[in-house]
Amino acid sequence: MEILDFRVRPRTEWYYKDLYPTPIPEFRRYVEIYHTQHLITIKGFEESIVDMRAAGVTRGVIFSGDAGGNQIVADTCRQYPDAYVGLAGAKLDKGIRDCVETLRQAYDEFGLCGWNMGPYLSGIYAEDRRNYPGYALSEEKKKCVVIHSSVHYNPGKAIDFGDPKHIDQVAVDFPGLKLVMAHAGYGFGELGLMVANRHDNMFIDFTGLHPRYLPQQALTMINGPLKRKAIFGTNFPCLDFAIAEEWMKLVKDDAKPYFFYKNAARALGLE
Repeated sequence: MEILDFRVRPRTEWYYKDLYPTPIPEFRRYVEIYHTQHLITIKGFEESIVDMRAAGVTRGVIFSGDAGGNQIVADTCRQYPDAYVGLAGAKLDKGIRDCVETLRQAYDEFGLCGWNMGPYLSGIYAEDRRNYPGYALSEEKKKCVVIHSSVHYNPGKAIDFGDPKHIDQVAVDFPGLKLVMAHAGYGFGELGLMVANRHDNMFIDFTGLHPRYLPQQALTMINGPLKRKAIFGTNFPCLDFAIAEEWMKLVKDDAKPYFFYKNAARALGLE
């Protein structure tokens, strides 16, 4: 069975630039909480792919956080097309028009599959109307938008930026846009599960979440109502690729093809 990991960082200098050799303030607590220092070492692309596939992961979704990294992500995907799929970064720092043109280039020229958004980093809520032109373009181009929606450990921003209620409003206003709720609304109770379940255009990824810490309701939903919406991912190096083995024990056989590959492929337009 193919496994498509929805969020990974290849162990190279650029992809680890916010983590190695010293994490930036926004990510320092992540390293402390996840105890991932042993994975934050530089290896290279080939060895990163070997590590990934040794754990049964076929491909990984890589990403940029801003416009400057989109070319790098695209080049990685072109060099290793069987191993990586890319998401674009685009911010509003230079205005709405610049953000939209950044996304247009990422989609049309670079061939990236969607927009990677982190409201807790930008300080702009998901449903802020300044994001809407970018959503409209993504919907037009049939690209997905992946929005961080869970607790976060950026000490400089309020925890409310990750509340799933914000992505719910986006789904209401853009019913044709493929939205992925990153990190499953973790930390906000069952709300994330309910938001994902009530919108036809919504996916929900469980990247960076160890199943042993999830409530039973989440596992029940993955095997039931969210069977065609739930997506696997390590957020490597937050979790090692071997966590796929733990998920395999909990996801039912009829849900496994969807959780580990089909739902991610549909969100990314890879079908």
